[in-house]
Amino acid sequence: MAEGGAAAAQQAQRALLDELARILQGELDAMLAGQPLQLPELAARKSALCAELERIGPDALSDELRALLKDVAQANARNGAIVAAMIRNTQGAIDILRGAVGGGDVYDPRGQSRSSSSRPLGSA
Repeated sequence: MAEGGAAAAQQAQRALLDELARILQGELDAMLAGQPLQLPELAARKSALCAELERIGPDALSDELRALLKDVAQANARNGAIVAAMIRNTQGAIDILRGAVGGGDVYDPRGQSRSSSSRPLGSA
């Protein structure tokens, strides 16, 4: 059973990692297409797959599976960096609309520079 069980576990790990890679690509595609409403469903699927991978265990990963795991981890880190950048950009836009950006200049309807602290854009 040891050799057969290890082969079956590696096959299951490979299938889960392949599916995880597809989900990570789906996350990237959704972000690049400006469709963030798809992200919660993809994140839930990703979490379920990670839990399943942990249940199977990392016993005797082959070099191929280690490389695939590394690729999946890098894709996940890339997606996380993109999400963080999107959050920063969104927060910056909200801050501008609220007039919370200190010291920066914004322009009035005539194109004249005015301090952002004089009046929030949302009240223009």
